[in-house]
Parts: sequence; C-alpha cells; structure tokens
Amino acid sequence: MKFSIKPNFATIFFSVVLLIMIFLPWRPLDGLTENGFRNWGLLTFIMSILGIVIAFIAIPRLRSLGTILIGVLAIIGIAVYWSRLKGIMPGYGIIIAMIASLGLIASGYLEYRKLEQPAKPGQPSPPSPPPQ
Repeated sequence: MKFSIKPNFATIFFSVVLLIMIFLPWRPLDGLTENGFRNWGLLTFIMSILGIVIAFIAIPRLRSLGTILIGVLAIIGIAVYWSRLKGIMPGYGIIIAMIASLGLIASGYLEYRKLEQPAKPGQPSPPSPPPQ
C-alpha cells in the first residue's frame, strides 16, 4: 500500500470532527453527560482514527472507497448507539458525529465520481507511446 504526502483534506477534516465529537456529550445521564466511548460509540472512534490514516493512501480509488466504507461503519455505530437511548434525548455530540459521518461518505463519493468521469470533448487526449 502506498502512502501519499498530499492527503485528501476533506477526509481528514471530517475524520477529525468525528474524533472530537467522541469526547462531547452523546446523551444526558442524571445531570451529567456520557460521551461516545461506550458500546457502539467505540466503533465510531475507531473509524475516525482509520479515516485520518486512509486520507494518506496514494491510490485514489482505494482511498475514496475506503472513505465511503469508514463513513458507513461510523454511521452504523452511531445509529446503534442512538437506538439504544430508549427515548432519551441525544446529546449534540452524537448529532454532529452523524453529520461528520455523512460528510465522509459524501467526500469519498465525490472523489470516486471525479475518478470515473470520462475525458471531456475538446481536451487533448494523452499522448500515445512512441512506436518501437
């Protein structure tokens, strides 16, 4: 696996936001708050770390698909955690973490779409190799 010096900044941004949201309140608990380091919130924490790492992968197709997968797995962790709140109002950390996970999916998808676009008409085609 090759690593790039120039990372995908959107992936880093959303992964860092997701990492910060792990430390913020995910649910109120008798006057106190509980952060995302419980149960399925740990999956989201692991995905935020992997998101930072995958932003440095040099293979664009692998990086974009990995970013989408990390975003989906983070959403699964958040959704299961949220579903177990049983009517308790969620904290703002879990809501912003959900938005950051959707941002990971969107940034991976946009990068993938950019790779799949055919060459536009009017642009010169890449030079062919010289005959041997």
